[in-house]
Amino acid sequence: MALVKDRAIILSTRPFGESDKIVRFFTVTSGKLSGIAKGAKKSQKRFMNTLEPFNQVRIEYFEKATSTLVRIENADLEESNGGLEVNLKRICVASFFTEFVDKLTKEKQKNEHLFDTLKTILKSLKTIEFTVTDILYYELQMLEHLGYLPNLATCVHCGKDLSDAEKLYFSRERGGTLCPGCSGSVPHRQYPRGFIPRMVTLNDARIDHRASRHGHADGHEYPRGGPRVHEAPTGGYPLAGGVERATRAPMIAENAKGFERLGTEILEDFVGFHLAVELKSYRLLKRVTG
Repeated sequence: MALVKDRAIILSTRPFGESDKIVRFFTVTSGKLSGIAKGAKKSQKRFMNTLEPFNQVRIEYFEKATSTLVRIENADLEESNGGLEVNLKRICVASFFTEFVDKLTKEKQKNEHLFDTLKTILKSLKTIEFTVTDILYYELQMLEHLGYLPNLATCVHCGKDLSDAEKLYFSRERGGTLCPGCSGSVPHRQYPRGFIPRMVTLNDARIDHRASRHGHADGHEYPRGGPRVHEAPTGGYPLAGGVERATRAPMIAENAKGFERLGTEILEDFVGFHLAVELKSYRLLKRVTG
């Protein structure tokens, strides 16, 4: 039984007995794990304020072949969750993404890209107020890292490449867009012109990691949350909030809200149907984000 050392993000904790904790955490090299931290509720040395949700830690644990739980030996704080507690919205967004990773990954399923994305989200959330568009962007990124991204490029029934003007029909059951011809024979929902192309643009946007200072005494810099889109959008749904454009068009609040509402709806429906998971944090997240 060798000691394993890794970097991890704490997903959730719960008490176990009088002094222990059960901890779910997501690591760089071993994926999601569950472990028991003996004496964590009373420890003033090994686990002092480290095994808390959203913390990033350097963790040490022992793994037994006969047990589904690893034994957490030590955890050193690398990045605390300080800054998330300032308002309910930040906590809800952080809870949504940690639950997203927890529910959509299997035990010991390594995914470094997913780890890095979750790390970026939690770090950015400490200083940035995420918009719904930011949340949609990172949700698409996570679905892509997990291999569950819906097909928004071709007809999922006949395989035809679709122009932006043809991207009107989305089949939850088939997991992607339909051409006008196939839409007559496959269950689907029709969306406003320009909405699905905006989802494609949002997913293809690259993050601008220009650090911006936020007045921290230690001078620490955090990347801006959300993507920066370098082309002016087409259609009637401009991006909003934390998303910046090199070419800015006049912002129409109603269109931005409409895009966010439909984006939230299509992804929630897709995830619920195909992955058969219900995210407890989703309902509260929608309430605090309007």
